Amino acid sequence: MSATSQEIVSPPAQNSERTSRPGQRPLLPGVWLKFAVLALMLAMVVALLWFPLRRIGSDSQINYNEGWNAYKQTLARNLQPLYGAPPDSLTGPTTYPPVSFHLIALLAHHGDVVRTGRWVSLVSLAATGVLIGLIVGELEADAVAAAFSALLYILGIAIFLPDRLGMNDPQLLGEAFTTAGLYCYVKGRGRARLLVASAFLFCLAGFTKQNLLAFPAAAGLDLLLRSRRRFALWLGAMAGFAALFTALTLAVDGHNFPAHLLFHRTYSLDAALVSATQSYLMTFQGIVLVAIVWMLCRGRSCPLLVTAFLLGNALAFALAGGDGVDFNIYFNAFAAGVLICGVAVAEFDINAVPEEWANRPWHSARRYSGMRAAALMTALFLCVSIGFPDRLRADHRKARQLARDDADFRAAIALLQATPGPALCENLLLGYRAGKPYVLDTFIASDQLDLGALDDDAIPAMLRAHRFAAVELDVLPEEASPSAPLRRERPRFSEEATDALLANYDLRMRTSRVLIFLTKPARGGD
Repeated sequence: MSATSQEIVSPPAQNSERTSRPGQRPLLPGVWLKFAVLALMLAMVVALLWFPLRRIGSDSQINYNEGWNAYKQTLARNLQPLYGAPPDSLTGPTTYPPVSFHLIALLAHHGDVVRTGRWVSLVSLAATGVLIGLIVGELEADAVAAAFSALLYILGIAIFLPDRLGMNDPQLLGEAFTTAGLYCYVKGRGRARLLVASAFLFCLAGFTKQNLLAFPAAAGLDLLLRSRRRFALWLGAMAGFAALFTALTLAVDGHNFPAHLLFHRTYSLDAALVSATQSYLMTFQGIVLVAIVWMLCRGRSCPLLVTAFLLGNALAFALAGGDGVDFNIYFNAFAAGVLICGVAVAEFDINAVPEEWANRPWHSARRYSGMRAAALMTALFLCVSIGFPDRLRADHRKARQLARDDADFRAAIALLQATPGPALCENLLLGYRAGKPYVLDTFIASDQLDLGALDDDAIPAMLRAHRFAAVELDVLPEEASPSAPLRRERPRFSEEATDALLANYDLRMRTSRVLIFLTKPARGGD
């Protein structure tokens, strides 16, 4: 079956006599409601983006991953291999493929990789939203449904995981690449150049974040069912680009690349269930429900979207239980759900007119179908935006304390810079800003302790031996008050390590975010 002879989605049959009457421009309630929903969504997106835009220039850490990414991006900028040595139990692996590190290093030149990474992340979010709208438009939807899909994606990400907006992390960059690959595939409709372009973009996404497999797998299966000849072309291009990226990675960044990606970490099925039910489904239950109903009723019209949605959700759930896996693992599944919802809105618009309305005046049929589409848009919008007030209040609260946090962060940097020698920093961006080498990652170390790959006394022994000139720990919520006692039990620090720290180090700085300890002065002899 030739890909050029079939459309990826069969266009809805429309009655040209009912859909166009020269000189008749009825003011339909459904049209007004649609544009009102779009306007409100746009206003909410703007309201939720002002703080991430302001935060881009902040010195403070947005997320734990920012400092880790900064260390790796600086390695790439200094032409040092990312996978040159095998991963160890103290600093762990470079768990991401290399594309984002080299891209940020290239864009930053001699500037700040953290701020560059934040800009790239924010631009990638906008690009992915636009691409989702374009894909929905290619799948026979109108401009309203396409715009709705684009805004729904951006709004959903902004409410679901706001710390990922404008954060130095490759997830949203990878999402932009894989969505661009899907767009090229859908737009190509079997054209060889666009199929090759989609293969390149899918591989680029996979070498940015290795979990972005749902869209290329869905495209490959869809193409296999349509044209074996073009599937062979696409698969050959995928294999060729994957081989090229792998060869470049091994040559430039070291032969330990597979060992880093396959580094073993703890896994919890309970954590996967909690993240899926209490976070992802709780936020996007409306989108998931509409996607499931559409797949049951109309899934045969576009198996590409059905496969993308099922694979995206299955893969996200399977990986969600891994230690250190954040809710961003659901971004790809959410994007697939938004695509289906966009198509559903478009199909509701005119195909929803009952047969008994066929002989009624055009504007009556159009009013009926338009109201149903507008109602679906409104319902989906309300389901996603229910958390908007809480997010807006949280952003205003963070904005008020941003200047103080930055001042405290700069003071902590100054103290670490004035202290010669290595530092153990739970806040990796603080260690990076202070120019301290990356010698121990408390997150990796705690994970390896749970696996039994690291001796329980390894870190306490380092502290007793004064291996570090300074130690920084993050302030826990229970320690927010300056007079609150320090807790022995900490998420990334064992009680034994805390005891060794307090016995051998003095607390020299306490802010609302960090605790900094310096080695106690050596006692004089008799």
